[in-house]
Amino acid sequence: MRKILKMLKPYRSTLILSIIFSALHAVLEILIPVYTKYIMSEGIIPRDMDQILYYGGLMLGLTALGALASFLNTYFSTKTSVNYAMHIRNEVFSRVSHLSQCDVDKIGVSSLMTRTTNDVRQVHDVILNALKSILPVPIMLIGGFSMAISVSSNLLKVVFVAIPVLLLIGIIVLIFVSPMFSKIQKLLDKMNFILRGKINGIRVVRAFNKTEYEDERFDATNKKLTRMNLVANRIVAALTPVLTVGMYSLICYIIYLCVNDATAVGVDPQVSLETIPNMYMFLTYFMLIITAIGTVLAIAVSIPKAVVSAKRLNEILDAVSEIKDSENPVTPDENIKGVVEFKNVSFRYKPEDDGKKKSWLAKLLQKSAEKAKAKKNAENNAAPVEPEEKKKKTDEDAIHDISFVSRPGEVTAIIGITGCGKSTLVNLIPRLYDVTEGQILVDGVDVRDMKLSELHKRIAYVPQQSYLFSGTVKENIAFGNPDATDAEIWNAIEIAQAKSFVSSMADGIDSFVSQAGKNFSGGQKQRLAIARAVVKNAEICIFDDSFSALDLATDARLRASLRENLPDTNIIIVAQRVGTVINADRIIVLDDGKAVGIGTHKELLETCEVYRSIVASQLSEEVDAV
Repeated sequence: MRKILKMLKPYRSTLILSIIFSALHAVLEILIPVYTKYIMSEGIIPRDMDQILYYGGLMLGLTALGALASFLNTYFSTKTSVNYAMHIRNEVFSRVSHLSQCDVDKIGVSSLMTRTTNDVRQVHDVILNALKSILPVPIMLIGGFSMAISVSSNLLKVVFVAIPVLLLIGIIVLIFVSPMFSKIQKLLDKMNFILRGKINGIRVVRAFNKTEYEDERFDATNKKLTRMNLVANRIVAALTPVLTVGMYSLICYIIYLCVNDATAVGVDPQVSLETIPNMYMFLTYFMLIITAIGTVLAIAVSIPKAVVSAKRLNEILDAVSEIKDSENPVTPDENIKGVVEFKNVSFRYKPEDDGKKKSWLAKLLQKSAEKAKAKKNAENNAAPVEPEEKKKKTDEDAIHDISFVSRPGEVTAIIGITGCGKSTLVNLIPRLYDVTEGQILVDGVDVRDMKLSELHKRIAYVPQQSYLFSGTVKENIAFGNPDATDAEIWNAIEIAQAKSFVSSMADGIDSFVSQAGKNFSGGQKQRLAIARAVVKNAEICIFDDSFSALDLATDARLRASLRENLPDTNIIIVAQRVGTVINADRIIVLDDGKAVGIGTHKELLETCEVYRSIVASQLSEEVDAV
């Protein structure tokens, strides 16, 4: 928890003030019963109005001071808690923003959302409640015990019986509830995952009439989460009635003992009257002691939930991105601009880690099974089984041993069947992932040796899923170049073949864009995303299947416009259609992660069987139209 607690440092002044005023309120809680006893024993019983007014005035003053301390405690604690929660969220969000794509893939978007919201709240509440109780609880316990002893050491024995019982109840609750909180947080992740999928894919869900199916999936997870929450909360909630019944039972027993003492035969009537204020004072301190113990138990019960959340947050706060700047970054030669070179590049995705460590028994059984299998193969004169790590790299590589050079003023196209590694290949250039083997050079420097900011400054990237932010058309396009003028934005829109529909909108480039661009068609979103890349004026433009939603005529005009208006830019295009790549200076044909052909359209028709089959599978009219 140290990392989380360190975030309180900027707010320690308001936190200390909150603790001081809560401690002051606790001290006043200890003092007021003393004057209550005096007003009863010295004012009410002897009917002395002067003493009643004197002690009554003192009690009113202490009560007013207690109310002020309570108000100031609430004010400073609220100020601390709000700012503290903001600080944790900022730290978590900032860390998430700097994670690489592979890091985000491992944790999951839904889990990141849950950690940034629910987990932050759990940790924040428990830590602040615990810190606010650092002084008040000891004051109430020590002060309550001391004052209770001064009233009656015999009655205090009842308290010493009650405390172990309360602690035992708290320990039992912790044992049963603690494991549930981890499961609850995982179920929250799963529920957010289902909900996010349904909202993002609402059109597909409705088109396939799967609303009820998705509702059932969500309902099943929601019910499971609800059941788990109910079990945990019922166990915790059971503390209140159990403690209440136990507390009032003890109060009744204390009253019974006091009444017995007061009504015993031979007791002085004056002593009997003094039993009442003593009894009231003892009961008040008894309640303070029980309240302090109850506070400790409440914090103790909530700690397991906070520990689970803190672990999940620390996984993010301690995460070291796999993609990071070199310790000794190299600055590219200014005379070389826009050159991308792949040298024997291979890449494989890392296997998902389920986070479960194998027990010694599981490892022993696995080793025994391997030995038995090897022995059986030897008896049958079979070839030895190749260990997993010695299998051919091509069995694991998403991209294997690819080499090519793409220069400014050229168009390099990448084509292949679905799943052959086209997007993976171009994702390696801006270092969304790092190569497993080989090198990718941008302007003569290995991308791993460049500062990420320097690398990304040279690249404009349009991903497969064209994403638009909520705001205006202008804000979305200027995202690529915040200093772009309106004239430059309109020029980028025209190059991207989006001028026709943007100019027809009521507010032009100031027209509203809903979240994820839901108020635009797929083709319109792609063209606006392309305009965002164009306005950046980068040396390298990567279009990852960014023309897929365009008709053939618009596709052809857009590519011609890019050629004409970006003559010195290195353009790399991923495409499915032959018509999109037919005029490229270089076409790379991928098949199962390997480059099976590199050349122009005519060259590949003669030398590459895979390319010929792709061309043959598409309508000849499509090629002719281009």
